[in-house]
Amino acid sequence: MPLIRQLKIRRFRGIGRLEWAPGSGINGLIGPGDSGKSTVLDAVDMVLSARRSATFTDADFHGLDTTQEIQIEATIGDLPTSLLELDRYGMFHRGWDSDFGVSDEPEVGGEIVISVRLTVGADLDPKWTLYSERAEAEEALRDLPFAERVRLAPTRLGAFAGHHLAWGPRSVLNRIAEVRPAAGAALADAARQARAAFGDAAAAEVADTIDMVRDVAGQVGVVGAEEAEALLDAHGVSFGAGSIALHDGNGVPLRNLGLGSSRLLVAGLQALAGNTSPITLVDELEHGLEPFRIIRLLHQLGAKDAEPPRQVFVTTHSPVVVRELSAQQLWRAKREPAAPNLSLIKLGRNPADQGTLRTCADAFLAPSVLVCEGATEVGLIRGLDLYWTDQGERPMGSCGVAIADGTGSNMLQRALAFAQAGYRTALWHDSDKELDVGELLALHAAGVTRFFWDEPYTTEMQIFASIADDAVGPLVDLARDWNGEESVNAQIHARDADIDLAFDDPFGFTAQERAVLGAAATKGKWYKTVSYAETLGREVIGPHLAASGGRLTQTIGELRAWIMGAAGENEADDHGDVEI
Repeated sequence: MPLIRQLKIRRFRGIGRLEWAPGSGINGLIGPGDSGKSTVLDAVDMVLSARRSATFTDADFHGLDTTQEIQIEATIGDLPTSLLELDRYGMFHRGWDSDFGVSDEPEVGGEIVISVRLTVGADLDPKWTLYSERAEAEEALRDLPFAERVRLAPTRLGAFAGHHLAWGPRSVLNRIAEVRPAAGAALADAARQARAAFGDAAAAEVADTIDMVRDVAGQVGVVGAEEAEALLDAHGVSFGAGSIALHDGNGVPLRNLGLGSSRLLVAGLQALAGNTSPITLVDELEHGLEPFRIIRLLHQLGAKDAEPPRQVFVTTHSPVVVRELSAQQLWRAKREPAAPNLSLIKLGRNPADQGTLRTCADAFLAPSVLVCEGATEVGLIRGLDLYWTDQGERPMGSCGVAIADGTGSNMLQRALAFAQAGYRTALWHDSDKELDVGELLALHAAGVTRFFWDEPYTTEMQIFASIADDAVGPLVDLARDWNGEESVNAQIHARDADIDLAFDDPFGFTAQERAVLGAAATKGKWYKTVSYAETLGREVIGPHLAASGGRLTQTIGELRAWIMGAAGENEADDHGDVEI
């Protein structure tokens, strides 16, 4: 099955430069909007399409600079026998190695590939050629024969997938079974019957006009027109193969199916068509489909097949798609703020990353990720974010920051998984257990920003140690509401039986009393759910933060600054295109 071994894009729309070696099966592209994911699919469609021409405008040039030509190059491997003929294509044969890429001279025992290149200059006239360095040196470039282009042409399941549900020239139905000669005769006969039936039905409606035409024809001597009648124009009624379309049991055309249903059906038909279309393109795969049908479509495209039936390129913003695909099938689109280059980074760098992908799928769709040690930290930052939003400040989501639960023991691995995949990553953790040197070095090398408390505090300990005096009572009251007064009191008295539980001391709370409450909250798990901690952050910590002190105020302030810093980086990404 022919497939793309390497794709190069130069100066096409928002992409100044891309060099990418996609996988042989599903290639799922994720990343922020306007990062270039759909442009990658368009480039594949353009360079390998069976069309004889294509329309380009100045807007297709990177930075509208028409003095720098567009160049798209697809290097194709796993070639059919016809493209391995030395007499016809030997000049264009190149070598492919997964470690070293494309070389102009095939090595003995290596894979032979060919490169198809599309160039567009200021005249907006696209030119397709076979390319190799030696062929270019000898000025021997030429295009693939059209029949070969048809065999390599991608199938695109886009907003108009319904055209595949009729026997048109590029329809998947026509690949399954072309219209036979007998069907052609039936189409011609249907056209004749339509003309005759219309004449019978329209005769009464246009009788007066026909009489006048006949009279004039007789007066001016136009032979034959004296017997004129109203029929459909023979040139206007000609049924081709595209006139045959699928309908449901009530006669309604299947073209009328919703977008998601059309895509699902066409994907199934394409699987039936076998290898007649080796490449499939799907932009926004989840569009129009419920989660369970997204999964079915992925299965139809071969996401779970040990031997992929075709090479597939999809873009998505759906966590359902991210969870269903393996880390080896997902690529993150990332561009640097100061450069127009696009990078596609594979998410699966080690087997442990798959667990992070399944558990934190939503976070992989954001440019910045805050990994929280556990449920308390997740809920607390969510609550603080709600409080800040209530005060008219910018919410975390609009800054491009997602939260990932580290579930305690998994926090380091998850932070490293995000950071090594190119995400702007931070880790917020307790300080009751000190990280070892190896862990600290790994986080530093990956560029992970750390937020933590005074040693040896848990989050609960730091809150009670640093919160303003008038917030201590509300903290304990919430704990009693959620966990029961008897349980909370027992946890406090187990550590210090002399603490006054009325919490009405006008002189505030001693460090010892705060330490007891922090230890009791930790051991009793007073706030160890996301919803409890969220309420805590929104209703207590947020309103009292300005009057608090110590590491609580410092760390949360640093967290807020990091979140707002994400907004600045993302906005730079959105406007980071520069000329090259």
